[in-house]
Amino acid sequence: MKQTTVADSDKQQSSGVSLAGRFRQFVKSGARDWGITATRLKLMLTIPFLIALSGAVAALLGKEAYKLFTREDGIAETLQVLCWIGSLVLALNIIRNYGKSGNRTITTLYIVLAVGIFFMIGEEISWGQRMFGWETPESYAQINKQEETNLHNIYGIGYTFKWLHLLVAAYGVFMPLLLLRSRKLQPYREELSMLVPHYTLVPFFFLPFAWRLYRNLFPAPKDFYFVVSEYSEVMELVLVSGILLFLLFQKRWLAKKEQPNSNGLL
Repeated sequence: MKQTTVADSDKQQSSGVSLAGRFRQFVKSGARDWGITATRLKLMLTIPFLIALSGAVAALLGKEAYKLFTREDGIAETLQVLCWIGSLVLALNIIRNYGKSGNRTITTLYIVLAVGIFFMIGEEISWGQRMFGWETPESYAQINKQEETNLHNIYGIGYTFKWLHLLVAAYGVFMPLLLLRSRKLQPYREELSMLVPHYTLVPFFFLPFAWRLYRNLFPAPKDFYFVVSEYSEVMELVLVSGILLFLLFQKRWLAKKEQPNSNGLL
């Protein structure tokens, strides 16, 4: 499952290649790996920026519009849950395929990922509390800032989740670039590419990484506390979109291995 690399493409280019030329080569090689047209890849690359822009526009439209976009069970959170569900379906499908091939290590790692995704779905919907309407135990409500049956809103534990988000985003930013450029990893590229997002997905992880790093290290400005604190929901949507596309890419590669002449899913 070897990916086309920018390093390989660079060997065919002169040192004076323009930035626009490098971007065209990036798109060309990325589209080839995905098995889609360059136009579709370009559209995919706009997704994280459009999500980020949508959140900013909602904030500019006023508090009610912004609350609709970022509140509990609002637009951003609903889309997050749908992305997580799609990710779980893809992960289970990938587990089945790798299980059939006898690759126990990769299968086990994807099982761990699937369990993590299931956990995130449960957390996002407070394990069904808002769907079924049960009451939060009083002892639990006292330690949960939203008085819900989830872990990520418990005082103290929520901070751990924030750093976990940062680590996941950092993995999606730096591991693809390391895999792309490191000569030491060349012998293991095929195996590692099963676990590392394709380099075209770096924007989906870079925006959440930069945002979460800022939010973890610096307090929100008092005058814009609500806008800044709630914008994290927007960045979480960008992140889970990247995870969904990572799993979609893996599924496409598996399908391509099984049916080399297949046109793919997109």
